[in-house]
Amino acid sequence: MKITIPIRGSDFEEDYDSYELFLKEIISLSNNERLISLIDDENNPTKNEYPRIEKLEFEIKEGNRYENTEPKFATELNKKHPFFHTEWISEYLILNLKIKGKETDVLEYIEYLVNDYLTRLNLLINLSYSTNVDFLYGVIYSNNGEYIGKTKIIASANMHAYAHSRKMNWPKIKNVKLEDTINWFHKFKIHPNNRSENNLHRAINAFSHLFGNLREKDSADLFWIMLGIESLLVEGNQNITSQFREKSTIILGKPNEYKRKLTKLYEYRSRLVHGNFNIYPKYYSDYHDFNKEYSEHLEFAVSILIALMRKLIATQKSKFEFELKLIE
Repeated sequence: MKITIPIRGSDFEEDYDSYELFLKEIISLSNNERLISLIDDENNPTKNEYPRIEKLEFEIKEGNRYENTEPKFATELNKKHPFFHTEWISEYLILNLKIKGKETDVLEYIEYLVNDYLTRLNLLINLSYSTNVDFLYGVIYSNNGEYIGKTKIIASANMHAYAHSRKMNWPKIKNVKLEDTINWFHKFKIHPNNRSENNLHRAINAFSHLFGNLREKDSADLFWIMLGIESLLVEGNQNITSQFREKSTIILGKPNEYKRKLTKLYEYRSRLVHGNFNIYPKYYSDYHDFNKEYSEHLEFAVSILIALMRKLIATQKSKFEFELKLIE
């Protein structure tokens, strides 16, 4: 079957190079067995139906209507399916996917399965590149050219986290190769479809909560991201704020400005979680002020979690280790 998805990168020019790296590397990972095993349901020897994916090939098609280079297939799909947007789109990700058995045998499950696979793929991509890579509504067609279903929007506001880190000049966030991310998952036997079993997996699963259709702000995002950071940095229940502040600066370096911002972030999180924060009802007409403050703290926290995980991926480690020394 063929899955065609309009994709979108960051609005910020500084992130364009990272997006270009993604466009180049994803093609080279066609039929990568390690990637397929992470996108697929986890291989379980007791269930004969797993793994389902037999083949997975990637293509990138480029062009946009404002330069009169929009691909013909995109124009036609937009006419057939109004939800398939082409305006402001310059790249399309095409997946050629083969699942065990005949397509007709699993037809009613294909839309569900494909969206499951895309969710995991999108997570792996966004763990690797210093740009958001958003999947918009796409289409699923059979090899016979029959329409099967619709793919979901999988997007995040991560580009604002990268912009925030540039504004502060901290933390520094670098790209890693998607292949390195894949190898990192395999090295520590983590599958993105499983319940977490350790601190590293808990941080990854917490990060996964950022992705959705972005139509509605989720005030739980900060909770999940702080949970992920604490999984990587905090031991026990004592001196949580100081552990968070000191360990993050040891790993990521000390910020030149906004030195108190780390402490303020944790204080804000604690007030919000423990019910010491006066909030407006969800649809209050003057919700903007709360949302602005919340968003800035969220962007800062997301940039820290991404930077920490990129450090681990780059070094192929599962945790940060610290030692206590006596200076005489």
